Amino acid sequence: MSGAVENIYRASACNWIAQRQPELWARTAKYVMLPTYLNYKITGVLADCAANMIGHMPFDYKRRRWQGPSALTRCVYNIPQEKLCELTPSGQVIGRVTRAFAADSGVPEGLPLIATGSDKGCETLGLSVVQPHKAAISLGTTATVQLALERYVEPQPFMPAYPAVPNHLYNPEIELYRGFWLVSWFLREFCAKDLAQAKELGCPPEELLDRYIADIPPGCGGLLLQPYWTPGITTPAARGAIVGLTDHHTRYHLYRAILEGIGFELYHSLKHMEKRAGIRVEEIYVGGGGARSNVACQILSDLFGLPVKRTQTHEVSAVGAAMAAFLAQGVFHDYDEAIRAMVHEGDVFRPDPAGHKIYAQLYSDVYARLYPRLEPLYRRISQITKRSDAL
Repeated sequence: MSGAVENIYRASACNWIAQRQPELWARTAKYVMLPTYLNYKITGVLADCAANMIGHMPFDYKRRRWQGPSALTRCVYNIPQEKLCELTPSGQVIGRVTRAFAADSGVPEGLPLIATGSDKGCETLGLSVVQPHKAAISLGTTATVQLALERYVEPQPFMPAYPAVPNHLYNPEIELYRGFWLVSWFLREFCAKDLAQAKELGCPPEELLDRYIADIPPGCGGLLLQPYWTPGITTPAARGAIVGLTDHHTRYHLYRAILEGIGFELYHSLKHMEKRAGIRVEEIYVGGGGARSNVACQILSDLFGLPVKRTQTHEVSAVGAAMAAFLAQGVFHDYDEAIRAMVHEGDVFRPDPAGHKIYAQLYSDVYARLYPRLEPLYRRISQITKRSDAL
């Protein structure tokens, strides 16, 4: 884990400030994340909820409180206790809109600001995922797969499970940092003609590309993509890989391979979490901008071999946050009642047995073996190119 710890330490802004600007660090009364600061600007109260502490902070995810001074990982971002904000459970009022903020924003003075949780945590709740047989997949810029468990289970060794918006649950999660960002990258680098055509037709370019790839069979004629365009926390040496290119492949094959590669990695992550938690997921719920693609949802269903469900909106994070607010105001008695009233099943994508068989073979025989075999080569590439840069 040395590489992962080093990356986390270097990415923590508090460490940079303390080392490079010690005078500023000494004058700093409180060190908070942006949402906490916004809470302060709205209410005058410098506080945030435990379910929103998803970042480079000395937070005890299991106990939903700040780490003690002797905690094993406190040294990674050793922010003094007096510089940290107050924490409150989800569903409680942090404060009320001040007169000054009301004048600046038009929001009524005295309106309560209610603690909810992180964007992904609210998204998982907004997809109705509060039982262990369901999984929430977010097809956003960062693609994620999340569970909702009553037990604290690390999704990967040494990586925390996040506090869920419901205060009795945890959200183990694995992230793919370059999720549907890869679609934006592909459009920018390879699709000038398609972007122009989509503009003429008045439709999103992703919708146009979906038409072109719908008839490409699962597996893209042997083209496989591993979407590690950015290293992961536990895979600091990772790089992206495109395997199996032939002369009959087009840019549309590559586009579908991107969607399949994201699906393979999410499947890989879910299988890993299922094994660690000792559970079996039976339903997949999807949100985020990528969930608007019928082709992407069908690929996920075929790949996972499970029903993939969309709800009435892809903006599900707002739905989950609203649930917490309604509970706080007494509109609903519990989250089950809120889900029944606020989450409505939309499209359901069911797996094609033939497609699932192909994906299962490609995953077990090829995809799952790619990174272990390529990882030593990735490390060697880094060594050689760093040496070249130094010259």
